[in-house]
Amino acid sequence: MAALSHGELAVAIHTAGPPASAAALSTDQIRALAVTGIALLGLAEARRIGDESRLVNVAYCTKARDDASADVRAEVAAHHRIWGTWRQEQTAIGLAHRLSSQRTVTG
Repeated sequence: MAALSHGELAVAIHTAGPPASAAALSTDQIRALAVTGIALLGLAEARRIGDESRLVNVAYCTKARDDASADVRAEVAAHHRIWGTWRQEQTAIGLAHRLSSQRTVTG
């Protein structure tokens, strides 16, 4: 797992499909989700999707910052294609953060 960025971990966790009660997951359970997600996607695809997600977020923020009335439908559609919903993205990011934080503490 050490070779994965925070975004790649989130993609892997999302792919594995965390449960609705994700906040109650242990570090080992989160790690198992990440391993499952990488097994399903492959490392290269997890990295590609992580990169795509980052680019979509940058494009969305750039447009919205420059013009509050900008048309961001393409960016929102790409986001939903990658993550499903905003909540699913935030859940995966939160779990990736918990796993990354634990990894930093324990090495």
